[in-house]
Amino acid sequence: MTTSITIPYIKSLGKDRNAINLDLLINLYNDPNLSLELKREIISSIGRQNDKVRVAEFIKKNFKNSLNTMDMVYQFYRTCLYNLESNTDFKEISLDIEDYFKNEIIYKMKYFYNFKKNKNKFIQTKSEIFEPTLLVGNCLETLEKVKEKSVKLIFTSPPYYNAREYSVYKSYQEYLDKMKEVLKKCHNVLEDGRFIIINVSPVITKRPGREFESIRYPIHFDFHKILSETGFEFVDEIIWLKPEYSVPNRNGGYAQTQKPLSYKPNCVTESIMVYRKKSSFLLDENIKAYKDFSPIFTESFDRTNCWLISPRSSKDHPAIFPKELCEKIIHYYSFPGDLVLDPFGGSGTFGDVAKEMNRIPLLCEMHPSYVKHILKKGYKSISS
Repeated sequence: MTTSITIPYIKSLGKDRNAINLDLLINLYNDPNLSLELKREIISSIGRQNDKVRVAEFIKKNFKNSLNTMDMVYQFYRTCLYNLESNTDFKEISLDIEDYFKNEIIYKMKYFYNFKKNKNKFIQTKSEIFEPTLLVGNCLETLEKVKEKSVKLIFTSPPYYNAREYSVYKSYQEYLDKMKEVLKKCHNVLEDGRFIIINVSPVITKRPGREFESIRYPIHFDFHKILSETGFEFVDEIIWLKPEYSVPNRNGGYAQTQKPLSYKPNCVTESIMVYRKKSSFLLDENIKAYKDFSPIFTESFDRTNCWLISPRSSKDHPAIFPKELCEKIIHYYSFPGDLVLDPFGGSGTFGDVAKEMNRIPLLCEMHPSYVKHILKKGYKSISS
């Protein structure tokens, strides 16, 4: 009989809610020859049965089974959530499951369930900024002027630790602490469920002397930590690939000696770290707010997380976004008319592209020469 058991058959038992089918389903769960995929569906179908006392007894008896996969545990827990009001035993069992597994997905399931149960609705916050705007001053202060949850996308490349004359910090920890404070401000102004995207790459300090070693800082790894602690969830890492001729050559020493331990690769990648503001609803809710939007379908979109883009140089700024990179980020992660933010505006490339793509750019900048450069482009100025 085992070979004839299929998912459609199990689902049919779940739809027909009676004591005979419940017995059949429980017996199937105890069949050691069935696949884990089938058993997960069996748990789901058991959860649909009308005899909630027996369903609760079944879950309490089996959720700690060492043969379970976590997918099966999630199905046990899901059944408890959606039966909390039908039988008081389910609340006790759900708490037991939470305490036993201490699992982040289980916690998130509860978070989402409570949002739906309380009939909460996502409400899009209207912006009070309707034209290209430059907040002049330290973004830790100027972002206080922005309405909470009114920004729809944040894209930035934060100053690299002690790699430029405009980004000097006493220590690497001070740098991370400052960046975390900025991320807190970003979290406050970003709409629930929307994206913050950070462009970073490791940076190396100069050696303080020939007899000392330089330090290479894994900024992208450390940014993951502070983004997570600030209330953002990891979604994707996009790899920005650059042509090799455009990056500093680190092969020189190894090319001459080819001795082990002296190898250093040329770094042709940067990380585009994509995070979403933690929310108790699916991304679908954000998209529904744009019910009048009609996309123009095209085959020419990026299908992988590796984007080959040449870097850009400028006399106005030592490290500027390539226009193509901004175009991709804005196109994939925002809608026309959205307020989009770069808290480290620099020379304003992100804002330039945002205007061209019918978004409303909001930039923060404190460096006098960059402020002057941006204001020439017709931005409304707001000072701290």
